[in-house]
Amino acid sequence: MKRTYTKEVKQGKCFVEGFVQDVRDLSKIKFLVLRDITGIVQITAHKDKTKKEVFDIITKIPRESVISIEGEAVKSKQAPNGIEIFPEKISVLAEAEPKLPIDISDFSKTELPKRLDWRFLDLHNRKVQAIFKIQSEIAAAFRSFWKDRGFIEINTPCIISSASEGGTELFPVMYFEKPAFLAQSPQLYKQMCVTALEKVFTIVPVWRAEPSHTVRHVTEARQMDIEVAFSDEFDVMDLLTKVVAYIVKQVKTKCKEELKSLGKELKIPKAKYLSYTDTIKLLKKNKIKVEQGEDIPPEGEKKLSEIYPNTIIFTYDWPLSLKPFYIMPKDEKADAKLSEGFDAIYGGIEISSGGQRVHIPELLIKRLKANKLDPKKFDYYINSFKYGAPRHAGWSIGLERFTMALLGLENIREATLFPRDVERLVP
Repeated sequence: MKRTYTKEVKQGKCFVEGFVQDVRDLSKIKFLVLRDITGIVQITAHKDKTKKEVFDIITKIPRESVISIEGEAVKSKQAPNGIEIFPEKISVLAEAEPKLPIDISDFSKTELPKRLDWRFLDLHNRKVQAIFKIQSEIAAAFRSFWKDRGFIEINTPCIISSASEGGTELFPVMYFEKPAFLAQSPQLYKQMCVTALEKVFTIVPVWRAEPSHTVRHVTEARQMDIEVAFSDEFDVMDLLTKVVAYIVKQVKTKCKEELKSLGKELKIPKAKYLSYTDTIKLLKKNKIKVEQGEDIPPEGEKKLSEIYPNTIIFTYDWPLSLKPFYIMPKDEKADAKLSEGFDAIYGGIEISSGGQRVHIPELLIKRLKANKLDPKKFDYYINSFKYGAPRHAGWSIGLERFTMALLGLENIREATLFPRDVERLVP
């Protein structure tokens, strides 16, 4: 008999396989809850109606064991999803050890660090599964949005010879006998591609050697990036608003059960535009400690989302000193104090940064030097703008951070399948 997923079980003979989530013994009647990736189904065994060997085995199977069941499915108002199965045959396919190292119930009391130590088992938790089902849909919707608009998906190198974004937050690796680094970003490569392909996007792993212990940072993440030719920062801010709205709509439509299990109701967000200067003034007015020329602190991001709920808040006209070397100075002036860069805040956290890029070789060299980077190490990058390079702009959204913001999670590690941070390298 062909396997039926729990969500698809209908009246009549059926064959299901899955994990033992729970067992209850009421003496003359026993209940077993079977779980698979689509949901749960109740197995009901009556002492006077079920084969003795089937009735007896139910309470002997450890939780999370893998089993198969053949039986008769009937409608039941009392059953979790309106149907229950009377078992005729139960086979234990893989018996679990009797004592689980962590609590994997829907209301798990195990602390996150220990859950992550046993992440493969933590994934048995339906709420954890819901997070990653939703994250899968986020990535799928991101791809769908750009493919439908004629964008080309690219795959950029993850081993690079020089810093993608400047700074020292790089993981060095040995590439045969040459020094190399894990990529901080696909930035330089997507710019080189956009000079010819015009509209590109990618989902790619990135690494940041930042010794951070916060709830919003991990050292390895996935970035969802776009780059668009003949565009400025306001063009791509508009695109970011549209793709987030599309993603939210797709998640609302395709992940109803997952959102329900997490107790989360989503709304399509609006957009709000604030200059950096106005943002600082607004935060100071609301008693957030921040000064002109400083980055917006985490408490500032939270406050902005309180002031503008269910809104993507774009802060633009940032000081050039706070932006990477590849962000265009205001009005393409080398001595500009402001940049054509922006940040996007959503759900109380920065989910994206981007802007118009420098596409003028002479200006790019000046910006590299201003950031204490050697232009000779970026020859391959600078050369890509010497043979007909249009103005262009783009941004990146962290997949895990966006998942965190969308679902209101307290720690980015909850939205990271196998987190890597300062202290964690396994599992």
